[in-house]
Amino acid sequence: MFRSAWMLAVQLAPCIFLLLLGWGLNDVGDWFANPARAGFTAMIFAAAVTTIAMRLDLNPSRKGVTAVGWQKLELVVLLLLSLALLWFLPFADRRKILLLRSEWWRWLGLAMCAIGTVVRLLALRALGPWFSAYVTLQPGHRLVREGIYRRLRHPLYLSLAIGTSGMALVFKSVLALPILLLAIVFIQDRIRKEERLLAKRFGVAFEEYCRASWRLVPGC
Repeated sequence: MFRSAWMLAVQLAPCIFLLLLGWGLNDVGDWFANPARAGFTAMIFAAAVTTIAMRLDLNPSRKGVTAVGWQKLELVVLLLLSLALLWFLPFADRRKILLLRSEWWRWLGLAMCAIGTVVRLLALRALGPWFSAYVTLQPGHRLVREGIYRRLRHPLYLSLAIGTSGMALVFKSVLALPILLLAIVFIQDRIRKEERLLAKRFGVAFEEYCRASWRLVPGC
């Protein structure tokens, strides 16, 4: 449990700092004055407590036994973009830059973040030691078909699409749609690579799995 808590803290602390830095460390009270932003903060801490309680494996750096190629560079670029957004979205929200009009967008975004978080937690629980940020296979890798993976082949990618665009909506940003579209482009490329690798490794078993499951959502 200690290892899980430590890794979570290392990953989460910079994200929370950037969010508050973008908003303004001198006026944190106004951050919580908005119910949707306060709910978003509460959801983050609830997810953190759940992650620790479930003892989820959060190590994204496993490179496995198959070559990762240019993936490290891709992930670095993705990380930098994500960190920039964590700072910019609250920065723009407070200064009314590129904002949508209705406050209801915030509540839609919060709901999307909650759904994305639940999907991610369920996926991490099912994957266990097979989880990696890289498209690769771990030593002794097996085809995971339990839990949420019984019907969805790529729930982590689904949580990425829902969660990132949802977060933008929490801050009422017009960037929500561009973020979603960029996430879809990234996800589709990763899915193609991942399914090619799994098909090569597991053959007929993976073909049967594909026939009995959806990539991301029902019918897809």
